[in-house]
Amino acid sequence: MKILAIETSCDDTCAAVLDDDKILSNVISSQTDLHSKWGGVVPDIAKRAHQERIMPVIETALNRARVKIESIEVIAVTIGPGLAIALGVGVNKAKELALKYKKKLIAVNHIEGHMLVNLAKNKNGNPKREIQFPSLALTVSGGHTKIVLVKRNKSPLHPPLTRGVKSVFDYEVVGETLDDAAGEALDKAAKLLGLGYPGGPVIERLSESNSVNNKSLLNLPKSLQDKNVLDYSFSGLKTSFYYQIKDWPKEKVSKNLANLAATIQEAVFEQLLRKYKLAIEKYKPKSLLCGGGVMANLTLRKRIRKLAKEVNLPIWLPFKKELNTDNAAMIGVAAYYKAKRREFVKEIEKLDRDPRAAL
Repeated sequence: MKILAIETSCDDTCAAVLDDDKILSNVISSQTDLHSKWGGVVPDIAKRAHQERIMPVIETALNRARVKIESIEVIAVTIGPGLAIALGVGVNKAKELALKYKKKLIAVNHIEGHMLVNLAKNKNGNPKREIQFPSLALTVSGGHTKIVLVKRNKSPLHPPLTRGVKSVFDYEVVGETLDDAAGEALDKAAKLLGLGYPGGPVIERLSESNSVNNKSLLNLPKSLQDKNVLDYSFSGLKTSFYYQIKDWPKEKVSKNLANLAATIQEAVFEQLLRKYKLAIEKYKPKSLLCGGGVMANLTLRKRIRKLAKEVNLPIWLPFKKELNTDNAAMIGVAAYYKAKRREFVKEIEKLDRDPRAAL
């Protein structure tokens, strides 16, 4: 089954071509340069960039995969969650192509893609992974932070869908952020430090530099310490960080830049791992899945693997770093599993974006 996947949930214009769950091409056109001077994503700019780039990106993905669009059997697209004005570009293009070339269409939840990308393979069919379910997934990015219990869906096949998203897997969100996402907290801290946008990668580089000698420079709170609560909260952490350094002269901030970056990163990761471990202890999964843009952080990946070893569970992360951040290959993998259950959009013209789509 040849799948053309499209992803435009925020500020990356993405397209990929898959043969079943094997990635033949995965093209990402980043808009970082367009938004960096504004300190964050500007919706109107994102929409225009998506409109300008969507077809060239799709054509590049097809060319790299050496697949003609006539040979595509299924078109997949992210319908949410995400930035509405950006999602609309991808959804409209997917509908246009599906109708023009008479292809089946599958609607995919963005977060589902971040989890199921762990099942992806390269064009040679590797890595071969046998993931045991139920699995406990942690998705961490600038837009969402969730702990999700993933089970095999044993119900009968779903009928064709007009709206909404179902899956070959059942999902139960057992913990999520009550305010800011983890990546958003890091980005906002970076902005306070004058590090620009996106801030996460800069925070990571500074945190791992030789200049770091104190990862607890500030007294930041450990949010939601109740062990019965699996949700996250990062807004208080960000606010405390701001108030503790707001009166510092620029020279002091500059002198302590690496330590400040390491301090906020350590505080965010401490909460991520603490709540995830509590969820593991409560739900006793057979495996762990992790994904999302923040999972590209090497320090977090090391600590997640260490946690998995402590609880004696296999852990799966995307086999390539670029599969952590927003990409269309993850949407294609999710679509492959949905296609196996014939979860196609029945009335293509009526499919719409869903910026707050739930799992």
